[in-house]
Amino acid sequence: MTENQKLAEKMALSLMARADKELNQYNYRLGIAMEFIWRTSTTLHHPEWKDWVAKWMEQFVMPDGTVPGYDQSAYSWDLLAPGKNFFDLYDYTHDERYKKAMDFMWQEFKDHPRTPSGGYWHKKIYTDQVWLDGLYMYGTFLIKYAKRWGDLKAAAKEMLFQFNLTYEHTLDPRSGLLFHAWNETKQMAWADQTTGCSSYIWGRALGWFTMALVEVCDLLPSTKEFFAYRARLIELSNHLAQALVRAADKDTGMWWQVVDQPGRTYNYLETSCTSMYIYFLSHMVRQGYAYDPALYRKVARRAFSSMVRLDVYASEDGQLHLKDICKSAGLGRASEDSPYRDGSYEYYTRQEPRLTDNTHGTPAFLLAAAEL
Repeated sequence: MTENQKLAEKMALSLMARADKELNQYNYRLGIAMEFIWRTSTTLHHPEWKDWVAKWMEQFVMPDGTVPGYDQSAYSWDLLAPGKNFFDLYDYTHDERYKKAMDFMWQEFKDHPRTPSGGYWHKKIYTDQVWLDGLYMYGTFLIKYAKRWGDLKAAAKEMLFQFNLTYEHTLDPRSGLLFHAWNETKQMAWADQTTGCSSYIWGRALGWFTMALVEVCDLLPSTKEFFAYRARLIELSNHLAQALVRAADKDTGMWWQVVDQPGRTYNYLETSCTSMYIYFLSHMVRQGYAYDPALYRKVARRAFSSMVRLDVYASEDGQLHLKDICKSAGLGRASEDSPYRDGSYEYYTRQEPRLTDNTHGTPAFLLAAAEL
Protein backbone atom coordinates (compact mmCIF):
# COMPACT_ATOMS: atom_id res chain seq x y z
CA MET A 1 0.00 0.00 0.00
CA THR A 2 1.36 3.41 -0.96
CA GLU A 3 1.64 6.31 1.47
CA ASN A 4 -1.28 8.03 -0.23
CA GLN A 5 -3.40 4.90 0.05
CA LYS A 6 -2.53 4.71 3.74
CA LEU A 7 -3.91 8.23 4.12
CA ALA A 8 -7.07 7.14 2.28
CA GLU A 9 -7.39 4.21 4.68
CA LYS A 10 -6.99 6.42 7.73
CA MET A 11 -9.49 8.97 6.43
CA ALA A 12 -12.05 6.27 5.65
CA LEU A 13 -11.70 4.74 9.11
CA SER A 14 -11.98 8.20 10.67
CA LEU A 15 -15.08 8.97 8.65
CA MET A 16 -16.70 5.72 9.75
CA ALA A 17 -15.76 6.42 13.37
CA ARG A 18 -17.58 9.76 13.17
CA ALA A 19 -20.63 8.37 11.37
CA ASP A 20 -23.00 8.72 14.32
CA LYS A 21 -22.36 12.45 14.29
CA GLU A 22 -21.79 13.22 10.62
CA LEU A 23 -23.76 10.59 8.65
CA ASN A 24 -26.98 10.21 10.58
CA GLN A 25 -29.39 11.90 8.14
CA TYR A 26 -30.60 11.00 4.67
CA ASN A 27 -29.06 13.56 2.31
CA TYR A 28 -26.57 13.71 -0.52
CA ARG A 29 -23.65 14.01 1.91
CA LEU A 30 -24.58 10.62 3.34
CA GLY A 31 -24.79 9.33 -0.21
CA ILE A 32 -21.36 10.49 -1.32
CA ALA A 33 -19.70 9.31 1.89
CA MET A 34 -21.13 5.81 1.52
CA GLU A 35 -20.34 5.74 -2.19
CA PHE A 36 -16.74 6.82 -1.70
CA ILE A 37 -16.10 4.48 1.24
CA TRP A 38 -17.47 1.62 -0.85
CA ARG A 39 -15.30 2.48 -3.82
CA THR A 40 -12.21 2.94 -1.66
CA SER A 41 -12.83 -0.44 -0.03
CA THR A 42 -12.39 -2.02 -3.46
CA THR A 43 -9.23 -0.06 -4.25
CA LEU A 44 -7.64 -0.81 -0.88
CA HIS A 45 -8.95 -4.39 -0.57
CA HIS A 46 -11.07 -3.85 2.54
CA PRO A 47 -14.20 -5.96 1.88
CA GLU A 48 -15.30 -5.53 5.50
CA TRP A 49 -16.02 -1.87 4.79
CA LYS A 50 -18.76 -2.98 2.41
CA ASP A 51 -20.39 -4.87 5.27
CA TRP A 52 -20.25 -1.69 7.31
CA VAL A 53 -21.81 0.41 4.53
CA ALA A 54 -24.55 -2.18 3.97
CA LYS A 55 -25.40 -2.26 7.65
CA TRP A 56 -25.37 1.54 7.95
CA MET A 57 -27.60 2.12 4.94
CA GLU A 58 -30.29 -0.31 6.12
CA GLN A 59 -31.69 2.34 8.45
CA PHE A 60 -32.51 4.65 5.53
CA VAL A 61 -34.38 2.16 3.32
CA MET A 62 -37.40 0.31 4.66
CA PRO A 63 -37.97 -3.40 3.86
CA ASP A 64 -40.72 -2.47 1.40
CA GLY A 65 -38.31 -0.22 -0.52
CA THR A 66 -39.64 3.11 0.70
CA VAL A 67 -37.05 5.74 1.60
CA PRO A 68 -38.51 8.09 4.23
CA GLY A 69 -35.97 10.82 3.47
CA TYR A 70 -36.72 10.85 -0.26
CA ASP A 71 -39.60 13.05 -1.40
CA GLN A 72 -40.09 12.58 -5.12
CA SER A 73 -42.49 15.51 -5.32
CA ALA A 74 -39.60 17.84 -4.37
CA TYR A 75 -37.89 16.95 -7.66
CA SER A 76 -34.53 17.35 -5.96
CA TRP A 77 -31.46 15.71 -7.44
CA ASP A 78 -29.82 16.05 -4.04
CA LEU A 79 -32.43 13.69 -2.58
CA LEU A 80 -31.96 11.16 -5.37
CA ALA A 81 -28.17 11.09 -4.97
CA PRO A 82 -27.97 8.50 -2.13
CA GLY A 83 -29.83 6.12 -4.44
CA LYS A 84 -26.65 5.70 -6.46
CA ASN A 85 -25.49 3.41 -3.66
CA PHE A 86 -28.44 1.08 -4.10
CA PHE A 87 -27.01 -0.63 -7.19
CA ASP A 88 -24.00 -1.95 -5.27
CA LEU A 89 -26.06 -2.70 -2.19
CA TYR A 90 -28.58 -4.69 -4.22
CA ASP A 91 -25.84 -6.78 -5.86
CA TYR A 92 -24.02 -7.26 -2.56
CA THR A 93 -26.95 -8.10 -0.29
CA HIS A 94 -29.58 -9.38 -2.79
CA ASP A 95 -32.06 -7.44 -0.68
CA GLU A 96 -35.08 -6.53 -2.79
CA ARG A 97 -35.63 -3.32 -0.83
CA TYR A 98 -32.91 -1.67 -2.91
CA LYS A 99 -34.38 -2.72 -6.26
CA LYS A 100 -37.79 -1.45 -5.19
CA ALA A 101 -36.26 1.85 -4.09
CA MET A 102 -34.41 2.24 -7.40
CA ASP A 103 -37.56 1.48 -9.38
CA PHE A 104 -39.41 4.21 -7.52
CA MET A 105 -36.60 6.73 -7.92
CA TRP A 106 -36.38 5.98 -11.63
CA GLN A 107 -39.87 7.40 -12.06
CA GLU A 108 -38.52 10.87 -11.31
CA PHE A 109 -36.74 11.02 -14.65
CA LYS A 110 -40.06 10.78 -16.50
CA ASP A 111 -41.42 14.12 -15.34
CA HIS A 112 -38.60 16.03 -13.64
CA PRO A 113 -39.09 19.74 -14.55
CA ARG A 114 -36.97 21.15 -17.37
CA THR A 115 -35.95 24.60 -18.55
CA PRO A 116 -37.29 25.78 -21.94
CA SER A 117 -34.14 24.34 -23.57
CA GLY A 118 -34.55 20.99 -21.82
CA GLY A 119 -32.11 21.28 -18.91
CA TYR A 120 -33.17 19.54 -15.73
CA TRP A 121 -34.04 21.91 -12.89
CA HIS A 122 -31.79 21.36 -9.89
CA LYS A 123 -34.86 21.23 -7.63
CA LYS A 124 -38.52 22.07 -7.95
CA ILE A 125 -37.97 25.18 -5.81
CA TYR A 126 -35.28 26.43 -8.22
CA THR A 127 -37.36 27.38 -11.24
CA ASP A 128 -35.57 27.13 -14.61
CA GLN A 129 -32.19 26.73 -12.92
CA VAL A 130 -29.44 24.28 -13.86
CA TRP A 131 -26.71 23.87 -11.24
CA LEU A 132 -23.40 22.15 -12.02
CA ASP A 133 -23.62 19.79 -9.06
CA GLY A 134 -26.92 18.33 -10.22
CA LEU A 135 -25.26 16.30 -12.97
CA TYR A 136 -23.20 14.44 -10.40
CA MET A 137 -26.21 13.77 -8.21
CA TYR A 138 -28.24 12.03 -10.91
CA GLY A 139 -25.85 11.18 -13.78
CA THR A 140 -24.55 7.75 -12.88
CA PHE A 141 -27.94 6.71 -11.46
CA LEU A 142 -29.54 7.39 -14.85
CA ILE A 143 -26.87 5.45 -16.74
CA LYS A 144 -26.65 2.51 -14.31
CA TYR A 145 -30.39 1.98 -14.20
CA ALA A 146 -30.79 2.23 -17.97
CA LYS A 147 -27.86 -0.11 -18.50
CA ARG A 148 -29.56 -2.84 -16.48
CA TRP A 149 -33.28 -2.30 -16.87
CA GLY A 150 -33.87 0.39 -19.48
CA ASP A 151 -32.67 1.95 -22.72
CA LEU A 152 -28.96 2.72 -22.41
CA LYS A 153 -28.75 4.52 -25.76
CA ALA A 154 -31.54 6.89 -24.76
CA ALA A 155 -29.93 7.50 -21.36
CA ALA A 156 -26.54 8.20 -22.92
CA LYS A 157 -28.16 10.62 -25.35
CA GLU A 158 -29.91 12.39 -22.45
CA MET A 159 -26.73 12.69 -20.43
CA LEU A 160 -24.71 14.01 -23.34
CA PHE A 161 -27.44 16.57 -23.98
CA GLN A 162 -27.39 17.70 -20.35
CA PHE A 163 -23.58 17.92 -20.26
CA ASN A 164 -23.42 19.90 -23.50
CA LEU A 165 -26.25 22.25 -22.55
CA THR A 166 -24.79 22.95 -19.11
CA TYR A 167 -21.24 23.37 -20.38
CA GLU A 168 -22.22 25.71 -23.21
CA HIS A 169 -24.36 27.96 -21.02
CA THR A 170 -22.11 28.13 -17.94
CA LEU A 171 -18.75 28.41 -19.73
CA ASP A 172 -16.62 31.43 -18.87
CA PRO A 173 -14.68 32.03 -22.11
CA ARG A 174 -12.00 33.96 -20.27
CA SER A 175 -10.92 31.18 -17.90
CA GLY A 176 -12.33 28.09 -19.60
CA LEU A 177 -14.06 27.20 -16.31
CA LEU A 178 -17.76 26.97 -15.53
CA PHE A 179 -19.97 29.26 -13.46
CA HIS A 180 -21.90 27.73 -10.58
CA ALA A 181 -25.36 27.84 -12.18
CA TRP A 182 -27.51 29.05 -15.05
CA ASN A 183 -31.02 30.49 -14.93
CA GLU A 184 -32.36 30.23 -18.48
CA THR A 185 -35.22 32.68 -17.99
CA LYS A 186 -32.91 35.20 -16.23
CA GLN A 187 -35.55 35.89 -13.59
CA MET A 188 -33.33 35.28 -10.57
CA ALA A 189 -31.66 38.28 -8.97
CA TRP A 190 -28.33 36.44 -8.99
CA ALA A 191 -28.50 35.75 -12.75
CA ASP A 192 -26.66 37.90 -15.28
CA GLN A 193 -29.26 39.52 -17.49
CA THR A 194 -27.33 38.66 -20.64
CA THR A 195 -26.09 35.13 -19.96
CA GLY A 196 -28.32 33.95 -17.12
CA CYS A 197 -25.20 32.74 -15.29
CA SER A 198 -24.26 33.27 -11.69
CA SER A 199 -21.30 35.59 -11.19
CA TYR A 200 -18.53 33.38 -9.83
CA ILE A 201 -16.81 30.05 -10.38
CA TRP A 202 -17.32 28.09 -7.19
CA GLY A 203 -14.80 25.32 -6.71
CA ARG A 204 -16.95 22.47 -5.44
CA ALA A 205 -19.75 22.91 -7.98
CA LEU A 206 -17.20 22.59 -10.76
CA GLY A 207 -15.71 19.62 -8.93
CA TRP A 208 -19.03 17.75 -9.05
CA PHE A 209 -19.36 18.46 -12.75
CA THR A 210 -15.86 17.21 -13.60
CA MET A 211 -16.35 14.01 -11.62
CA ALA A 212 -19.69 13.41 -13.32
CA LEU A 213 -18.03 13.65 -16.74
CA VAL A 214 -15.50 10.89 -16.15
CA GLU A 215 -17.79 8.63 -14.14
CA VAL A 216 -20.55 8.66 -16.75
CA CYS A 217 -17.90 8.00 -19.40
CA ASP A 218 -16.66 5.01 -17.38
CA LEU A 219 -20.10 3.41 -17.55
CA LEU A 220 -20.59 3.67 -21.30
CA PRO A 221 -19.44 0.69 -23.37
CA SER A 222 -16.30 1.07 -25.48
CA THR A 223 -18.17 0.11 -28.63
CA LYS A 224 -18.81 1.80 -31.95
CA GLU A 225 -22.39 2.56 -30.90
CA PHE A 226 -21.23 4.71 -27.98
CA PHE A 227 -17.98 6.03 -29.45
CA ALA A 228 -19.26 9.55 -30.17
CA TYR A 229 -20.75 9.88 -26.68
CA ARG A 230 -17.53 8.87 -24.96
CA ALA A 231 -15.42 11.01 -27.28
CA ARG A 232 -17.41 14.13 -26.43
CA LEU A 233 -17.26 13.48 -22.68
CA ILE A 234 -13.50 12.98 -22.93
CA GLU A 235 -13.18 16.18 -24.96
CA LEU A 236 -15.12 18.19 -22.36
CA SER A 237 -13.07 16.59 -19.58
CA ASN A 238 -9.83 17.69 -21.21
CA HIS A 239 -11.07 21.22 -21.85
CA LEU A 240 -11.79 21.56 -18.14
CA ALA A 241 -8.64 19.74 -17.07
CA GLN A 242 -6.51 22.15 -19.08
CA ALA A 243 -8.34 25.13 -17.57
CA LEU A 244 -7.85 23.72 -14.08
CA VAL A 245 -4.14 23.24 -14.68
CA ARG A 246 -3.95 26.94 -15.57
CA ALA A 247 -6.01 27.92 -12.51
CA ALA A 248 -3.96 25.98 -9.95
CA ASP A 249 -2.33 28.12 -7.28
CA LYS A 250 1.22 28.99 -8.28
CA ASP A 251 2.69 28.35 -4.82
CA THR A 252 0.88 25.20 -3.70
CA GLY A 253 -0.80 23.74 -6.76
CA MET A 254 -4.12 23.67 -4.89
CA TRP A 255 -7.31 25.42 -5.97
CA TRP A 256 -9.19 28.38 -4.53
CA GLN A 257 -12.74 28.56 -3.18
CA VAL A 258 -13.51 31.04 -5.97
CA VAL A 259 -11.34 29.29 -8.50
CA ASP A 260 -10.41 32.14 -10.82
CA GLN A 261 -9.70 34.74 -8.10
CA PRO A 262 -6.30 33.59 -6.75
CA GLY A 263 -4.98 35.57 -3.82
CA ARG A 264 -7.93 37.93 -3.63
CA THR A 265 -8.81 39.12 -0.12
CA TYR A 266 -10.80 36.51 1.87
CA ASN A 267 -10.45 33.86 -0.83
CA TYR A 268 -8.82 30.66 0.41
CA LEU A 269 -7.42 27.36 -0.80
CA GLU A 270 -10.40 25.04 -0.43
CA THR A 271 -9.86 21.33 0.17
CA SER A 272 -13.07 19.71 -1.10
CA CYS A 273 -12.65 21.11 -4.61
CA THR A 274 -8.92 20.45 -4.49
CA SER A 275 -9.63 16.81 -3.63
CA MET A 276 -12.18 16.55 -6.44
CA TYR A 277 -9.83 17.98 -9.04
CA ILE A 278 -7.02 15.68 -7.90
CA TYR A 279 -9.35 12.72 -8.32
CA PHE A 280 -10.60 14.01 -11.68
CA LEU A 281 -7.13 14.51 -13.15
CA SER A 282 -5.75 11.26 -11.74
CA HIS A 283 -8.77 9.29 -12.89
CA MET A 284 -8.41 10.67 -16.41
CA VAL A 285 -4.83 9.46 -16.47
CA ARG A 286 -5.68 5.99 -15.16
CA GLN A 287 -8.57 5.53 -17.58
CA GLY A 288 -6.66 6.75 -20.59
CA TYR A 289 -8.79 9.87 -21.08
CA ALA A 290 -6.02 12.43 -20.56
CA TYR A 291 -4.60 14.37 -23.51
CA ASP A 292 -1.47 15.14 -21.44
CA PRO A 293 -1.18 12.40 -18.79
CA ALA A 294 2.28 13.40 -17.54
CA LEU A 295 1.15 16.96 -16.88
CA TYR A 296 -2.14 15.98 -15.23
CA ARG A 297 -0.36 13.46 -13.00
CA LYS A 298 2.25 16.03 -11.97
CA VAL A 299 -0.36 18.69 -11.16
CA ALA A 300 -2.50 16.26 -9.14
CA ARG A 301 0.42 14.97 -7.10
CA ARG A 302 1.70 18.45 -6.31
CA ALA A 303 -1.74 19.58 -5.15
CA PHE A 304 -2.19 16.51 -2.98
CA SER A 305 1.22 16.91 -1.35
CA SER A 306 0.44 20.53 -0.49
CA MET A 307 -3.01 19.71 0.86
CA VAL A 308 -1.63 17.00 3.14
CA ARG A 309 1.07 19.37 4.40
CA LEU A 310 -1.24 22.34 4.98
CA ASP A 311 -4.66 20.94 5.83
CA VAL A 312 -4.48 17.35 7.11
CA TYR A 313 -3.71 16.46 10.71
CA ALA A 314 -4.20 13.59 13.13
CA SER A 315 -5.76 14.00 16.56
CA GLU A 316 -4.67 12.20 19.72
CA ASP A 317 -7.23 9.46 19.14
CA GLY A 318 -5.60 8.64 15.81
CA GLN A 319 -8.36 10.04 13.63
CA LEU A 320 -7.44 11.97 10.53
CA HIS A 321 -8.94 15.43 9.95
CA LEU A 322 -9.24 17.77 6.98
CA LYS A 323 -9.44 21.58 7.30
CA ASP A 324 -10.70 24.42 5.10
CA ILE A 325 -13.83 22.82 3.68
CA CYS A 326 -16.59 25.15 2.57
CA LYS A 327 -19.70 24.21 4.54
CA SER A 328 -22.10 24.65 1.65
CA ALA A 329 -23.11 27.11 -1.06
CA GLY A 330 -26.21 27.72 -3.11
CA LEU A 331 -28.16 30.43 -4.86
CA GLY A 332 -31.43 32.10 -3.92
CA ARG A 333 -33.41 30.77 -0.97
CA ALA A 334 -33.21 27.15 0.14
CA SER A 335 -36.63 27.63 1.78
CA GLU A 336 -39.08 30.47 2.31
CA ASP A 337 -37.61 31.44 5.68
CA SER A 338 -33.92 30.98 4.85
CA PRO A 339 -31.45 33.77 4.01
CA TYR A 340 -31.09 34.85 0.40
CA ARG A 341 -27.85 33.64 -1.19
CA ASP A 342 -26.85 36.25 -3.74
CA GLY A 343 -23.90 34.44 -5.31
CA SER A 344 -21.57 37.37 -4.65
CA TYR A 345 -17.86 37.06 -3.96
CA GLU A 346 -18.60 38.06 -0.38
CA TYR A 347 -21.12 35.24 -0.11
CA TYR A 348 -18.75 32.49 -1.26
CA THR A 349 -15.73 33.67 0.72
CA ARG A 350 -17.15 35.09 3.96
CA GLN A 351 -20.78 34.15 4.50
CA GLU A 352 -20.36 30.40 4.09
CA PRO A 353 -18.24 29.01 6.95
CA ARG A 354 -14.95 27.13 6.57
CA LEU A 355 -15.14 23.86 8.48
CA THR A 356 -13.02 20.90 9.49
CA ASP A 357 -14.27 17.38 8.63
CA ASN A 358 -17.34 18.55 6.77
CA THR A 359 -18.61 15.59 4.75
CA HIS A 360 -18.43 17.49 1.50
CA GLY A 361 -14.65 17.24 1.83
CA THR A 362 -13.48 14.18 3.73
CA PRO A 363 -15.05 11.62 1.35
CA ALA A 364 -13.58 13.44 -1.65
CA PHE A 365 -10.17 13.42 0.04
CA LEU A 366 -10.12 9.67 0.52
CA LEU A 367 -11.19 9.13 -3.08
CA ALA A 368 -8.40 11.41 -4.30
CA ALA A 369 -5.82 9.68 -2.11
CA ALA A 370 -6.89 6.23 -3.24
CA GLU A 371 -6.83 7.28 -6.91
CA LEU A 372 -3.25 8.54 -6.69
